[in-house]
Amino acid sequence: MKKIWTILILLMMLISISSYAIADDAGEDEEEQGDVDSETQKEIGIMNTPLGAEIRLLQLKKALLINILKANMTIEVLKGLEFDEENLTALEEILDQMKELFEVINTTDPSSEDSVQAFVENKSLAKNLTKEFRDAIRDLLDDEDLIALREQIKAMISEEVQNIGKYIHSRIRQFNRNQLYRLYGLIGETDNSFIEQYLNGDVTLGLAKLQICKIINNMTKDRRYLIFSEIKEENIKKKINAEAFIDEMHNKGKGKGKWG
Repeated sequence: MKKIWTILILLMMLISISSYAIADDAGEDEEEQGDVDSETQKEIGIMNTPLGAEIRLLQLKKALLINILKANMTIEVLKGLEFDEENLTALEEILDQMKELFEVINTTDPSSEDSVQAFVENKSLAKNLTKEFRDAIRDLLDDEDLIALREQIKAMISEEVQNIGKYIHSRIRQFNRNQLYRLYGLIGETDNSFIEQYLNGDVTLGLAKLQICKIINNMTKDRRYLIFSEIKEENIKKKINAEAFIDEMHNKGKGKGKWG
């Protein structure tokens, strides 16, 4: 019974501290998400620091770049199949808008007060343009041709995308290192060697968080309660701020971007 209770406590602690550090590759999926507001609220939660804002903008940039490359390859394939010029022109116009948006995201300053708003608006624009391009393709090709086209494009991996991915990974590790140091400060732990092992890639983020859980688990009940309370309070504040920002944008009729 005591062993089960210890496991439950560890699970509760892992859930509680998860918001302090983001998982590698979070937010990089270029595919469409379900609940956009919920997803965006979660993403902007780390944008209260320039490094967190930089990570989210880089992830958005990478996702859009992947879709630009896919769109460009698709158009080239359709040209080879001698598709109607009018349909190709419509696709090229969407692609040009995607490229223009990429440059806007690329020049967004993560330290700017408007970086969160720029991220939310440009993410919405990127999703809309990607959907518009996919819908246009579906009108031109049958299911069998679509599957063949996707497989052909999937095999082509851009070096630029790989480089951005590697850089994002390094920035995420730096962000997580900062968050783990905050947790170590909160619990009063002075041995930071485990954090440096994470930064060097010797241990995973999961193992680093589990190490913190073990340290907390060895504390007195009152001390554990105090730490949980501080973490919970910060998590609630972060969630409220994110929700308030989204609501404010809706109320002001935002989300249409620079060309809306």
